[in-house]
Parts: sequence; C-alpha cells; structure tokens
Amino acid sequence: MFDNIVKKNELIKGFEELGLKKGNIVIVHSSLSSFGYVEGGATTVIDSLKEIITENGILAMPSFPAFIGGEYGIAEKEIIFYVRISPTAMGKISDTFWRKEEVKRSLHPTHSVAAWGKEKEWLISGHENCICSCGENTPLHKICKENGKILLIGIGHNSNTTLHTIEDINGAPTRSCLIFYPKVIDYEGQILTVPLHPHFPGLLRKYEKADEICKENKIQNEIKIGNSLCKLIEAGKLFNILSKFVKEDPLFLIDKNYYAELK
Repeated sequence: MFDNIVKKNELIKGFEELGLKKGNIVIVHSSLSSFGYVEGGATTVIDSLKEIITENGILAMPSFPAFIGGEYGIAEKEIIFYVRISPTAMGKISDTFWRKEEVKRSLHPTHSVAAWGKEKEWLISGHENCICSCGENTPLHKICKENGKILLIGIGHNSNTTLHTIEDINGAPTRSCLIFYPKVIDYEGQILTVPLHPHFPGLLRKYEKADEICKENKIQNEIKIGNSLCKLIEAGKLFNILSKFVKEDPLFLIDKNYYAELK
C-alpha cells in the first residue's frame, strides 16, 4: 500500500548521521507526513529522538495553541490557554509530544514550549515572565545560549521559530508596542495573567534566507530520511550570525515591500 515505510531503526540511524547525539538540547519543528509513512506514526519519531538524546539532554517542541494565528487579536477578546488541555496547531508530532507523560509545557499563552529530559524545568521555567514571547530568557533563547540544536523535519526555515527570537532580541519591528493580557490556566488550575507584546499578524518574512547563510557558514547538516529532508542547525551560531545582520538592518528577515505598504 505504501511505497516507502520508515521504521524506527531508520529514523535513529538517520538522526544520528545528521549529527544528533546523547545529551543534546534540541528543539524540533516537524511535518510527520513529509516522511511518507512512519511505522507507529508520531510516537515512533518521538521515541527515536528520546532514545538518541536520552534524559541527559532536552527534547523540546513548540506547543503553541491553535489560536496563535490570531495572536494580535487577543486585545479584542479574552484568550485563555489551558496548559493541560489546549491543543497545538504545530503538527501531529508536536501535538502528540506535549501529551506524553513526563513532558511539560511552559506557561506562555501564545508560544508555549513543551520539553522532556532531566532539565526540562530549567528550559521552560519563567516563560510566563517574558514580555516578548520568543525574546530574552525564553526557552528558545536559552537553547541558543546553551549552543543547542534546531531540528527541522521535512520543513524549511520559514517554520524556524528561533528566527523570531533573533528578531525580538535585536530590535526588528515585528511586535506591537501595546501590552496585552491573555490568561493561562496552569498545572494546578490557577489562573495567571501573562502580559506580552504580541507579534503583528500576517507580517511577511524572508526566513528562507537563513538556509543559504547556514550552508555558507557550515552550521547546518542535511539528510533525507524516507521522503523527508531533515536539517540540523547549530542554534547558538545561527543566533550570533543572524543577530549581526538584523542589528545592521532591522528588516533583514522581513519582506521590505510588504512592510512599506503597512507603513
């Protein structure tokens, strides 16, 4: 029925050849369907990554809630993120991952990150105190500071949320100056109000520029597993390199024509 069935041993072999190792801190953005067909589905992909990294590392994935596309609209209606039950719109692997036992999500209403590993609490702690959802001291920023990895499974840099972090920290004009106040229901059922500057909706980016920059600087490995082109990027080096570009030109990762029309 399927021309190409990807099994767990093939995933492990491929991810290891890509450069993933025991003890790595890695955030994964993914498309399950990009493989073709995986025996055991999303759980097999997750188990493969956990087996390689082990609990000495940290496996993280975005678990942004389904209303993220209307982030700027949170000023107009009350938005509540239930950390225990709110689904994510970040794909089957991510939505399966956060529901696993021993995985916890950060208490952020728009850019929650799910994490597994002995030090998962370190990664996700304090995210609710970050007024910029992807900015300083967020899980994404911590991964960069610790020279972690970014794994793109079957998708490109247009889905690489770390590029938001680079923009947020280096002054790109991508966020509202207003502060909005969505709510989070935490693991104990308490209601938290989390102030934040939301990103502008529909702002066109040119994130695929990062692909060529990663290749030029030899900080990205690639391998095909099944039908899926997988990319492993050194997060800290990507942060440092692109930060220089964004500091020099705040619109470096933004479609300048589109931004001019907004103005």
